[in-house]
Amino acid sequence: MFEIIMIAVCIFVIWKILKSYRLNTYDTIVSFTGGLGSGKSFLSVDIAIKLLRRKRREVKWKNLFRKKGSKLPRPLLYSSIPVRISKKEMAVQLTDKHLTLQEKLVPDAVVFIDEIGSFCSQFDFKAKNADVFDEFIRFYRHYTKGGFIVCNDQCSENIVLQVRRRLNTVYNLMGFRKWFGLFYTVKVRNISVSEEIKTIEEQDTEDNMTTLFGLIPFSRRYDTHCYAPRYQYVPDGTPVPHAELTKLDILRLPKKEVQTLDSRIKQAQEQAEQAKTTQKQEEIEKSQEILQNLLTGGN
Repeated sequence: MFEIIMIAVCIFVIWKILKSYRLNTYDTIVSFTGGLGSGKSFLSVDIAIKLLRRKRREVKWKNLFRKKGSKLPRPLLYSSIPVRISKKEMAVQLTDKHLTLQEKLVPDAVVFIDEIGSFCSQFDFKAKNADVFDEFIRFYRHYTKGGFIVCNDQCSENIVLQVRRRLNTVYNLMGFRKWFGLFYTVKVRNISVSEEIKTIEEQDTEDNMTTLFGLIPFSRRYDTHCYAPRYQYVPDGTPVPHAELTKLDILRLPKKEVQTLDSRIKQAQEQAEQAKTTQKQEEIEKSQEILQNLLTGGN
């Protein structure tokens, strides 16, 4: 009986793989959109690691024919969130210096930007250095000599227009599901970006999506809640239950500017650094006092 079940599972998996949708990962920029929990970070990380391994194989092959001293450097994965490539290797931290051309990437680099719209948003029309970031995207293939960018956002409209124009195809995701902790399925729809026109099929969203099937990696590659530590800097409050089923006031944004979470985190870090400096100074003064007492014989 067990053998029959295993054969049935194998047949199902093979059938799913053969029928599964295939992503085009040969464009310089591979981008994903989708709502919360749609699998965009999962697929982005998976594709970024696959592209990194592809570039490393290419470089390894090219280096076989190069003399010592002229060999190409090993490609790296630069990521805006912590990503584990293997048990012994983590991705390199991607910083604003890389994205604004203040610091070089290695040749053939793979860059992964999670929630790219938060770095350069379409809704922040006066964003400083947006033109420099646009150059980074526009000439990325030239500057890295063949590297890749993998990015995602909840909606392509969030991404500033200059950058959005560089996206050949956006993969819109929906209905991400894990099966038995071994496989995953997610519905995919292509959004083609051409000049100022974004082409989306006019049929019903769910009916017009094809299914991508794949294997779930055995090791954990990233933390899906990696930004959770930021929330510890939000002050605690006291829950107040509603008293009635009717309500007069409408929930609105406050008119008075509130302190941003970034500024609160920065303030906490500065206070911690100041406390650390004060503690160190006290330790120095205490050591000097002990030394002085030893030298004076306690008098």
